[in-house]
Amino acid sequence: MHSHYYAGKTSYNDGHWHNYRGITSRDPDIPGHTHRMAGTTSYDDGHDHRYRSATGPAIYVGRKHYHMYYGVTDVAERHVHSYGVDKTSYFMPHYSFRE
Repeated sequence: MHSHYYAGKTSYNDGHWHNYRGITSRDPDIPGHTHRMAGTTSYDDGHDHRYRSATGPAIYVGRKHYHMYYGVTDVAERHVHSYGVDKTSYFMPHYSFRE
């Protein structure tokens, strides 16, 4: 079983963005596995957003792997933000935590 740390910035909407970070669900390292992600963004511009999604399947590079992900936050203050590796202004690699 393992999980991954993730972090990034949401899209810039309604004059601001939010940071987000967390640790994915713990799942077995089998080909094609995915992880669940959920949390709350940073509190900016007087509010935060909840988010939940799943990663894409594992992409193996040698003996290690990473996951792509993309999602849209819940509505707050009449707007949403997108998040994910193709929508963030920076990307932190996914590190695997094993027990």
